[in-house]
Order: sequence, then structure tokens, then C-alpha cells
Amino acid sequence: MASLVRIRFKQDTTLKQEPIQSHLLPSNKRQEIPGGTLLVLQSYAPPDSTNHIRLSLEDLQFKGTSKNWYAFTEHIQITKEPIKPVETIAQTLTKQGGKNVVKINVYRQTLPPKGGLIKLVFNQETIIKRAPVQSQLLTDDAKQQIPAGTQLVLLTDKPDVDKKIALSIKESHLQFSLMDLEVKGFSQDWYVFIQHVGLKVIG
Repeated sequence: MASLVRIRFKQDTTLKQEPIQSHLLPSNKRQEIPGGTLLVLQSYAPPDSTNHIRLSLEDLQFKGTSKNWYAFTEHIQITKEPIKPVETIAQTLTKQGGKNVVKINVYRQTLPPKGGLIKLVFNQETIIKRAPVQSQLLTDDAKQQIPAGTQLVLLTDKPDVDKKIALSIKESHLQFSLMDLEVKGFSQDWYVFIQHVGLKVIG
């Protein structure tokens, strides 16, 4: 396998279409990224005089484009670490003996200020979808290819009294919502096949 280059976001930050302060840009030229996110890169350039790197994403698009995004270097880390697959949701469900809900132990008393306790880990290249059906049945604006090695922070409910977070399973797909990120204009109610992904607690 060719060397995989990824960008790890060490804290909440913003990807921008220009290397300037994010509040100076319109919303269609910036994308909020929660800390803990890990994205696969197609290419990147060394830091410029403004201490930003210019990058292009592999497959994934924000605001309609994957190219020429800028990230502040102190908020990110470029990594060439190999992919470390995690237990798939399908395997977790088998252990839990469930079918319609997967539960994750978070062992946290409180949520971070903006939430975000769990990451969705893509063990292999797959497609997230607006409905739990075969991807060929959906239009391009209702699906998005995601490369292996991607990790996305989920927006979830608070843990229950047993410190577990429950996520719904429908037709062998995890139903999920993304924290801060918008893909194809949507952040909520995406689906992904449970044999292609796993869940990982942040921190």
C-alpha cells in the first residue's frame, strides 16, 4: 500500500479557502473542524509566511470542493502513520447481542463544552449515505465517498446513567450525525454500512 498521508486536528479549528483569519471569510469559504478529526490528504504544501499549510483532501469535499484549503499549522499535525483498524460496529453488535442499537462506554462524568465523545473510524474506503440503502440507488448529492483512515467526530446524546451512548442501527447501517462538519450540505442523519466502520472514544 502507498504511504497514506493524513491531517490530524489537535483542537477545534477552521479550514479556510484563504490563509487569513476565519471571521473575515464568508461561510462558503470556511469549514469548522472539531478536534480529534483525522482526514486523508491528496496533497499538501509546507507552511507559508502566514503559518498556514495549503492542502487538498482525498475524495472528501467541504463546501463543494476538496482542493486548496488552508489550515493553521499550530492546530494540526501531518502524519504518515499506518491505518490501525478498530473493531467494526458489526463485531461490537455481535458481542452485545443487539441488532438495532450499538452502545459505547464513555467513562466520562460530563461532556466536553460542545459535546463530541465518539469518533467514527473508517477501516476501509466506503460511502456514507442519506438513506440505509445500496449506494447505486442514490443520487450523487445523497452520498459521499470516504477514504480508509478517516476519523470523524460524531454529535451524540449525553451518556446515560450507565455512562453509555447509544446509536441507532437501521438495515445494517449506523445512523449518525457529524459534529460541526457538513457533507453535501448536511451534518445530520447520515448512514454507513456497519462492517466498514468502528467507533472510538475520544481521549
